[in-house]
Amino acid sequence: MNTKQKSRFGAFMLILVLAVTSCKPSTTFKITGTLEGLTDGKIVLISVTDRTIIDTAVVENGSFTFTGSVQEPSQYYLMVKATRASTLYFYNENSNITIKGHVDSLMKAVVKGSKMQDDSQLYNERVKALSEKFKVTELRREMYSRDPRGTVTEERKKEIEAILDTYAKENEQLTRDFIKEFPKSNYSVVLVGRATSGKSAAVLEEYINMLNPKLAQLPSVIKMRETVKEMKKTEVSMESFITEASNLTYSVDNTFAGKGHKNVIYLAVMSNDNVCAITSEGKILLVSPTGAKVAEFKSNLTSKPSVIAVDKTDNIYVLGTIIEKKTVESRGRTMQVETPTGVECIILNSKGAKVRELKLEGIITATGVRVSENNILVADTRGRLINIYDNATGAKKSSIEKLRTCCGILDFGVRNNNEVLVANLGAFRVNGFDFTGNPTIAFGQRGAGIDEFHGCCNPVSVAFLSNGGIVTVEKDPTRIKVYSKEGAKKIEGIEELVKGCAYIPMIVDTKDNVYLASKTDGIVKCIH
Repeated sequence: MNTKQKSRFGAFMLILVLAVTSCKPSTTFKITGTLEGLTDGKIVLISVTDRTIIDTAVVENGSFTFTGSVQEPSQYYLMVKATRASTLYFYNENSNITIKGHVDSLMKAVVKGSKMQDDSQLYNERVKALSEKFKVTELRREMYSRDPRGTVTEERKKEIEAILDTYAKENEQLTRDFIKEFPKSNYSVVLVGRATSGKSAAVLEEYINMLNPKLAQLPSVIKMRETVKEMKKTEVSMESFITEASNLTYSVDNTFAGKGHKNVIYLAVMSNDNVCAITSEGKILLVSPTGAKVAEFKSNLTSKPSVIAVDKTDNIYVLGTIIEKKTVESRGRTMQVETPTGVECIILNSKGAKVRELKLEGIITATGVRVSENNILVADTRGRLINIYDNATGAKKSSIEKLRTCCGILDFGVRNNNEVLVANLGAFRVNGFDFTGNPTIAFGQRGAGIDEFHGCCNPVSVAFLSNGGIVTVEKDPTRIKVYSKEGAKKIEGIEELVKGCAYIPMIVDTKDNVYLASKTDGIVKCIH
């Protein structure tokens, strides 16, 4: 090979190496940022997934740099330390990324170099166009106006709900179409996670299968596949879970005189079927099956009144959440905030006399409680769990953990002293567990159908009937459903019990009558 040929061959090999190198995906990222209005200081890079600080960079003359590596492209945010500046959310991946903006409007900074960020912007533009088409912002402002002069009529409310329902369906289809159009996009993985939140295993699997197989090894996709396997182990149909109850029908008992019992926040039932209620002020009410007040006495809690339960000898367990003021620093400001730190439990007899106290460790709030044989079960929305204690000693026996709470709500029901049915509202389903914390059954998913759970998070309460049927409670709007072998039926005639994302107390007596409570409208009774 002569000199000229060697030269040409060398040039060819160099081009080949460069071509191969340029096609090889980068294994590191470099974020170069420039912020006007900021000469020096520090800026932090934080993972949205677990809110951990990934790195801190020094700002010099308004510029900063981050370098590193990510296992999977995902969302992060930037925040300037020791200032009240806004934050910038963006998608980070192993590539060269530039960020340009102003410190006072950080959220509007321009991000370039991230393919995932580009895909997210394209998707958001399509959603924005659809939202403007339906005038979603204007309709929601009209629907939820706090101005008394702007209160919508029931007829107009139904019109708006119908329009928003159509928008929701078209938005769902838009998401499906985007995933199908961009099956290789990492942002499509994010959309699959969002679209299937609260959905069944079958729906989750369907969405995962829309993605390109090359994404299968991403940690998030692997985790979704594992979730499908776990969900399939417990998902049941009503006819397989409810084997006896059939065609259950309930109606509101208009003769029940419960409207005068205001500010009730939790319900229990005595052995004689008198309803036992606790108010937000900490009063205990005993109400007869006709709605008459039988007795009233103070709970004597020193904490914030929360929940109440009754055992088989009619001892009343009254629980309150202990609140302390703590100093918190946020974005350069120091403030005092009320923080739950534990639970107080006082046991009274049916006359209101104190019997004893019970110390319950391992919980921060009390949002649900039941006494079952020699156990007291307490739901803690902050801990996202239900602890099971010995009701004589307070010793912890077991836990049901990693529940999907929302809006500060977590409640449950107990069947046959060995099965817990949780209103797992953040997951839009009902989950069953045995008393050791092992999962048993699951049903429901997010949606507007009668067998689904609607809103931002539902159901808020669940209870067993003696014949094996189940009652669930949804809020915003209020919907009470009774499940039998044939599925769910809505109890008609129940007005809106709460406004917004709020808990609705519910209890079932020995005759399977269902009682519900509203702070403003009193206690409602439903009979079958």
